Amino acid sequence: MNIVAEHEHNEILAALVGQPNSGKSTVFNYLTGLHQTVANYPGVTVTKKSGHYHDGKRRIEVVDLPGTYSLTSYSQEERVTRDFLLLERPEVVVIVIDASNLRRHLYFVFQLLELQIPLVICLNMMDIARRRGFSIDIPVLEQTLGVPVIPANGRTGEGLEELRRQINTVSAKHDHESPVTWKINYGTLEPLIAEFDAALSQKEPLVQDFPTRWLAIKLLENDREARRIIQHHTHDKDWEPLLESCMKKVEDYETQSGDSPRKTIASSRNILAETIEKQTIQRTSIPHRNSDTLDQFLCHPFLGLLSVAAVMFITFQLAFNLADGWTWFPWFNAAGVFEWNTPFGAVESLFSVWIPALLDSCFHLPEGNLHSLIYDGIIAGVGGVLTFVPTIFFIFLFISILEQSGYIARVVVVLDRIMRFFGLHGQSILPMILGGGIVGGCALPAVMATRSMREQRERILTIMVVPLMNCGAKVPVFALLISAFFLEYQGLVLAAIILISWTMALFVSSILGKLFIGGEPSPLVMELPTYQVPDLRDMLLTAVLQSWWFVKKAGTIILAVNVFLWVLMYYPRPDNPDTDAATQLAGSYAARMGRIFEPVTRYAGFDWRDNVALIGGFAAKEVIVSTMATMYGIEEEDETEAENNHQENKNNKENTFQEPNVKRKELTKELEEIDTESLDIQGKHLAVRLRAEKNWTPLKAFVLLLFVMIYNPCFATCAVIWRETGHIKYMLMTMAYTNGLAFLIAVAVYQIARICS
Repeated sequence: MNIVAEHEHNEILAALVGQPNSGKSTVFNYLTGLHQTVANYPGVTVTKKSGHYHDGKRRIEVVDLPGTYSLTSYSQEERVTRDFLLLERPEVVVIVIDASNLRRHLYFVFQLLELQIPLVICLNMMDIARRRGFSIDIPVLEQTLGVPVIPANGRTGEGLEELRRQINTVSAKHDHESPVTWKINYGTLEPLIAEFDAALSQKEPLVQDFPTRWLAIKLLENDREARRIIQHHTHDKDWEPLLESCMKKVEDYETQSGDSPRKTIASSRNILAETIEKQTIQRTSIPHRNSDTLDQFLCHPFLGLLSVAAVMFITFQLAFNLADGWTWFPWFNAAGVFEWNTPFGAVESLFSVWIPALLDSCFHLPEGNLHSLIYDGIIAGVGGVLTFVPTIFFIFLFISILEQSGYIARVVVVLDRIMRFFGLHGQSILPMILGGGIVGGCALPAVMATRSMREQRERILTIMVVPLMNCGAKVPVFALLISAFFLEYQGLVLAAIILISWTMALFVSSILGKLFIGGEPSPLVMELPTYQVPDLRDMLLTAVLQSWWFVKKAGTIILAVNVFLWVLMYYPRPDNPDTDAATQLAGSYAARMGRIFEPVTRYAGFDWRDNVALIGGFAAKEVIVSTMATMYGIEEEDETEAENNHQENKNNKENTFQEPNVKRKELTKELEEIDTESLDIQGKHLAVRLRAEKNWTPLKAFVLLLFVMIYNPCFATCAVIWRETGHIKYMLMTMAYTNGLAFLIAVAVYQIARICS
């Protein structure tokens, strides 16, 4: 007995609950640090985030439950939170509330107290309350509610060590054996509550697992989950007449009082919350509120749209420039000479130069199958995964800044009306922009960013249309084709790309919402959080964790896909070892697959070489350019020869090909600044070669642009869609509609244009 008790004493399960925008995630990050894991709850797609910390010999497991406004089971988040509290029975529950909005958060506190669970209140955002001129009498609040109240500031760590001590203290009291007896007097409903409570107390299984007074109140609120609990935990048929009797008495009460019990309960809670607020809060001063003036601009129907465009443009410009635009990262090149590089370039150099050089010096692998597998399949595959990490890190860093500052909520409000018309939600806009809504982005973090969306319907729809945005991986293909065929209309083509992608996304979301994902768009219910200065520690921690979760989730899948693609393009090997790469690839399994699809794809103007490149694009869209270069026999030449060829083509009117002055991989530049400098030397020759090919025309180039823009998201994105939705069907649906839509549009445009010409 002593051993078991000591083991249980050393393992503490703590649940963290709170309403959205209460600062719950900040408190969770402070308590657990980097010791966090993320998964989905069984049977649902709500994210389960847990972490731990140690206090002496004790290991405290902290589960960050989804943010909810109540414990009424209207959404998955509410059901998950309530089921966890009822079934997992944590030793202590910490509710994080906004000290500057005490009355609104007390409504949720009352529901937790009625569950008779060991509770600790974390009175967060005390700094904001002080700025607003609030003075909170903590002892009076503790005495009134009967539970510990810890004033805290999750951003600075104020009070969180005391919170840890209270978690240990409350969990050591074994409050499950001595439950909280606090209750609200619901006036005219008390006789019914007592009668229902007495009837439910006769059911031994219910008494063992649930507070019967709480169940009685939930029956009066007509809560369907409460009825389900009674049905499943009553092991005889008495539950049917019991529920029928309860429902009959509820109807009688409504007839006699002219009001529903639910409204009476809500009114009683609100009155009590207002009373407690008056007893515990004094206003020491009346501060000047600039937030209302700022909201008049940021939430304005027209000016708000302009601010969203400006903020998002600046945000993603900074994120992508820091990841792969500005050479600010200290690095050593292949010669061991110090230089400034981009984080993207540093990771790319690590896997393309340093690791291969290290392996060469240690193992001296001869050329052959094993050498190609390790270098071209495994190392290149892992490198292809990790080159995404700098971009993901900076994107989530800036998203964290926008969220903590309170601006994201304003974006949602401004754009909700527009998005709702197409079956989406105001919260859909950020993932769509993140996925490439302004040309240049990444669908991977965009899909992951939908975790903050409350309603599952809109979240699934958003995830499924994000791949239609113009992610950064598509930009090299766009740059190649536009530089070769649309030099005089660069800006127009860029505008067309952006317009078409958004049109497709909104059109598809409307169709999917009506045909495959039932229900109507949910109303936007959210609170505009207080503006505040983001906390650097929390922002960095969020960015690091999101990057690490991406590596763990998608890394192995991307690696496997790259190895599989290597097999397709490497085998079968030719008998002659001196066979050039283009000839070898032409006889590979990938080429054979390309020829299989050629009878169909020729209706869109694609031949087998284009098919091979597009097959490679299933793994990553960047692969399309390098595969096409190999398929069309483009060998790398030195820069001098490339410039000579470029000058000859420039003098030829039919093969106009101009050299711009732009940086390599400037993903979100306007297309008038994007030309062959955004490609490598190989890409420059490929653009010239494509113009010289008889079967390549501006029409085919434009059709290929449309196809690449729409067709299958990369395998990494597919994997993340599967993981984030919790169902393979949504991944398969996304793959099916993107490929089908891309092919239909490509064929339609190609055939109609040929007929009209």
